[in-house]
Amino acid sequence: MSVNNTAVAKKENVAVTVAQFLNADTTKKYLDGILKQRAGQFVTSLVSLSNLTPGLTGADPRTLMYCGLKAASLNLPLDNNLGFAYAIPYNNKKDDGKGGEIKVLEAQFQLGYRGYVQLAQRTGQYKNINVIDVRVGELEKWDQFTEELTLCLIDDLEKRIKQPVIGYAGYFELLNGYRKTTYWTKDRVMQHAKRFSKAFKFGPWQTDFDQMAKKTVIKELLSKWGPLSTEIIDAVKFDQAVIREKEGAETPDYIDVPGDFVVDATNESSGDLEAEFQRHLVEEAAKEGA
Repeated sequence: MSVNNTAVAKKENVAVTVAQFLNADTTKKYLDGILKQRAGQFVTSLVSLSNLTPGLTGADPRTLMYCGLKAASLNLPLDNNLGFAYAIPYNNKKDDGKGGEIKVLEAQFQLGYRGYVQLAQRTGQYKNINVIDVRVGELEKWDQFTEELTLCLIDDLEKRIKQPVIGYAGYFELLNGYRKTTYWTKDRVMQHAKRFSKAFKFGPWQTDFDQMAKKTVIKELLSKWGPLSTEIIDAVKFDQAVIREKEGAETPDYIDVPGDFVVDATNESSGDLEAEFQRHLVEEAAKEGA
């Protein structure tokens, strides 16, 4: 079932609010069919999120709704303050049907590193899982081949936070004894972000670098080496995508252009490195989960 609220969503180029869209009869029927008794709270939460998040108020309400539904399907809170799942306002360029382009503000679904940790824990196969920042003076040894990592963390937290971050360490141990460790220097994280994110200079990489860095490390660690549940595969697939519905199925559209800073982007992102990287992770996750 899809939401076809053309009459509600557009009135001579006048966009409706998130609340108006979500409370329209067609949308309410759609949400009731999916969420049942949770539909009312779902609508209230999304309206509150849009009102409290700069940029989301004017975003295409359909894209925000699909962000909420994806978070609900993963049983994660969609709250930009909690770090599990986010709805980020992004500008996109689309064909206006007259040979030109128009800017459309949309909500992009993003999973936080806490979301990835939560999904991993639900598999029931992890004994330990963590990712931390590493400060100056704490790294004693890192062997990329044997994955032997030796850290001497600063006990005094006040002194620790004053030291610059030099890298990020990720680790998990399964109940069967299998362990995996990774370490990324801060420079490696930054090079990755610059290569795969067109929003590096403007988006969450600038406003919340630490959280994005931790997410990058844990996402790569889990998607390459960890046991993959259906939820984790789904999370990797839709992470950092505008979620659309095509022919009754959810489809990820990897847009990486932040709300207040438009880089050249179109609705077709096949040439985008972010899309390429996402597709690679999805393909690898699907192979492991097969």
